[in-house]
Amino acid sequence: MDMERLKEFLIIVETGSFKEASAILGIAPSVLSTRFSAFEESLGTKLLERNNRLVVPTESGKILLGNAHEIVSSWETIKTSLKASKRTINTLTIQLCARTMPSELGPFMDKYCRSHPGLFLNLYDENSCRIKEGLMTGQTDIVFVPGLENDFIDINGRVVVSYYDRLSVHLPIDHRLSSRASIRFEELSGETFILYPNMLEDHIRKLQTTLLDQSGIYYKIYDNNCSPLYYDLLVPIGMGIEFWNWSDLSTPNTVKVAIKDKGYGTCYYMLYDPDNTNPIVNEFIQLFLAYRKDRL
Repeated sequence: MDMERLKEFLIIVETGSFKEASAILGIAPSVLSTRFSAFEESLGTKLLERNNRLVVPTESGKILLGNAHEIVSSWETIKTSLKASKRTINTLTIQLCARTMPSELGPFMDKYCRSHPGLFLNLYDENSCRIKEGLMTGQTDIVFVPGLENDFIDINGRVVVSYYDRLSVHLPIDHRLSSRASIRFEELSGETFILYPNMLEDHIRKLQTTLLDQSGIYYKIYDNNCSPLYYDLLVPIGMGIEFWNWSDLSTPNTVKVAIKDKGYGTCYYMLYDPDNTNPIVNEFIQLFLAYRKDRL
């Protein structure tokens, strides 16, 4: 069961309104409604119904409500215990989101692992766990992920590793705009975009749709269930275009074209929990930042 959705269920019931609950949670009512519908679907039952403009629990919802507070309380206790538990000091778990990492990270990890021959390194993607939950429970030690300037401000360990002030798109080589060095967003109106695949952690898809919505253009989405390793191969076969500015990886038979419009900058973050009890985490971060500074 998704604990975050369960917490949202409690807030909706307490306020009796999706609108008021969304205001408390700091998200759009439509986002909360979509999330909750998916939550109900995952449980195979309807939990809420509207009654005289109020949202009230169904019979199934009442059953869940009777146990929800205890479940959430128990989960918080478990997370605290996990954080306080003894860690294997020779293990480091890094989560890399959107198949990207800072250019300095690969060479640094090679150097670091050679100097720590007993280190057991775990590499996770977005299907392993959610970013915040992984950091809070100690399931992950360090996360590398792109985002907007105000993303992850509630995570105390947040370092901006790099900043990209322009977006770009990957076009099929025979696309009408593929011969251009740069284009404006308005020239992409009506295009079909291939978004990052649906994953347990959905930050990348939300980031892409936020930037597309910010552009104000009309766009379509080609949705798919590809692995992140293969989804960009949908570009050269004409299923849509991909917009991306966090990697220089190239796909055969595609062209990378810059978007001229300003105001679409994104950061590349390194996230961690300052209270993490694994001593290797702090050492890795400090050495990586020093290594990166020397390379600049």
